[in-house]
Amino acid sequence: MKTPEIVPYLAVTDAPTAIAFYEQVFDTKPVHLLSMPDGRVMHCEFKIGKARLYISEALPEHGGTPSPTSLGGTTVAIHLYVDDCDAMVARMAEHGAEVLAAPEDMFWGERFARLRDPFGHAWGISTKLREMTPEEIQEAAAKMFEGAS
Repeated sequence: MKTPEIVPYLAVTDAPTAIAFYEQVFDTKPVHLLSMPDGRVMHCEFKIGKARLYISEALPEHGGTPSPTSLGGTTVAIHLYVDDCDAMVARMAEHGAEVLAAPEDMFWGERFARLRDPFGHAWGISTKLREMTPEEIQEAAAKMFEGAS
């Protein structure tokens, strides 16, 4: 059996604009783009490093997943590891993403930020600062929570 792979499939209300956004922030082009006869995007695939990202119009009349904007929010966050958290956050913000939490060094050994892209999708952006064992992370979390009391 081939190693399983999870690929985020994002539904959007304006796929051409979303495609341009993801091209700009990830410095990539679609490797596959399939449009419906009416011109709406049925499927678009990006390769970002070793990962893939799919997007399409929401297409509710075909049983498609609703977009976050049509729902008024999302229940999923996409977590993206990059070499430079601050640079990716700046790049995404420059192209219209909303910074929900600015980059900060976190107790679990990463520099982390939260954003919402212009299409309503939530993103966690991280850069690994140091390797930590689960026990070290638990200990650091306990110390943080002690200080919050």
